[in-house]
Amino acid sequence: MNRIIINVNDFQKRAAIIEEDKVVEIFNERNDESNIIKNIYKGKVANVLPGMESAFVDIGLEKNSFLYVDDLREFEEKYLNGIVNSNKAIEELLTVGDKVVVQVLSVPRGNKGARVTTNFTIPGKYLVLMPNNDHLAISKKIKDEDERKRLEDIFKEIKPAKMGVIIRTAAEGKSIHHFEREMIYLVKKWEEIERRIKRAKTGEILYNDNDIVTTILRDVLNNSVDELIVDNEKIYLDIIDYINAFSESNITTKIKLYTGEKDIFQEYGVDNEIERALKKEVWLDCGGYLVIEKTEALVSIDVNTGKNTGSYNLERTVLNTNLEAAREIPRQLRLRNLSGIIIIDFIDMKLQEDKELVLQQLDAELKRDRIKNNIVHFTDLGLVEMTRKRVGRNLSYFYEEECPVCSGKGKIKSSESLAFEIIREIKQVANEKDISKIYIRARREVINLIKDSYFDMLSEYLNLRKKEFILEEKDIWNYEITLGK
Repeated sequence: MNRIIINVNDFQKRAAIIEEDKVVEIFNERNDESNIIKNIYKGKVANVLPGMESAFVDIGLEKNSFLYVDDLREFEEKYLNGIVNSNKAIEELLTVGDKVVVQVLSVPRGNKGARVTTNFTIPGKYLVLMPNNDHLAISKKIKDEDERKRLEDIFKEIKPAKMGVIIRTAAEGKSIHHFEREMIYLVKKWEEIERRIKRAKTGEILYNDNDIVTTILRDVLNNSVDELIVDNEKIYLDIIDYINAFSESNITTKIKLYTGEKDIFQEYGVDNEIERALKKEVWLDCGGYLVIEKTEALVSIDVNTGKNTGSYNLERTVLNTNLEAAREIPRQLRLRNLSGIIIIDFIDMKLQEDKELVLQQLDAELKRDRIKNNIVHFTDLGLVEMTRKRVGRNLSYFYEEECPVCSGKGKIKSSESLAFEIIREIKQVANEKDISKIYIRARREVINLIKDSYFDMLSEYLNLRKKEFILEEKDIWNYEITLGK
């Protein structure tokens, strides 16, 4: 059963895609910087960096966005009185204080601001309108050459002058009637954006493409989905209206309003799946498991046999575990929305044909992913290197925050190291004349260690200086030392 589950409340919108009864994608919509991909802003140039051929643009976010000169060309030609195919340097195109309209390509990450462009795209279900160029492209997922030629001929007729179009995979087999209707809608949307440009203020959003309900209806809902279930009556009616306007009418029978008392994400097991997706370890049905860890530079995935001892020889056990991992890894990438460079450490395989089978399985599952990805190769170290395009935030962004104790390391100081730090600090303050008591507060393990191993030494050291110390248990991960008279 393939389902789409949509949860709407006063705080957020969430959606889950379920394929063959397994949750494979989660969407979250909140009013923060996590949902700005494809938004179009009126910006102001804050700084120009000739040496980096780029500029920083203030679009009203916490950090200024980053604009490369190559992402400025078409806008310069159309709106800044530039020369067609100009090769002028960034400092000749922009100066500090200039107004420029940009579209977000990637969200802010760490100390980096959002990456922006002036090569605008306005997506629809069957096509993507490119207002600033005259290019016609067809999705590579449409393989049939006759179909590609048919679509190309149709769009050469209906494409607006001086605008470009990307023909999406969903256009395959559809009639010109679908395309004309959507083309009119997208062109009107762009004309509305252009009308707002002059009167808009810096940081104002001219176009918002991040309503998850619209995204689901446009990019996900198709004939392979058995049902779409939503728990909000207004959104339910909006979905029906959207489908009647832009999709096949038979899809409306798949739309259902959920009225159960239990939370819809609990009813369909989505919350449980999210909890599992926030853990490093993922257990496979065969008894093996994955360890998934995200760093600043890349995502590493380690495959282990775990409890899978097999019933055949070692090579067969390893192959079966790796094949199941190759099926599960693409689902986890989609579910967690992990992207960038991904390194997979499959269990070592001696036979080349076994490696080929695992790569074929991995490639077949990755083709189900809507987000562009690419398997690079098996490295000389036996690692699979692949990439996945960055689109939005990963799942943990919405459900976790950095630990204030370990600062994201995943580890805290041991009881021994804290005990040594306490002893060093006691020695530093023990010679102060105006104190007579030293209060030491720490978690139980640290206090017990001091009592068992260092109590006599500390007592003797402080008695010579006419000081006493008091040990107190406190539910903290570090320690506190206060002084008393």
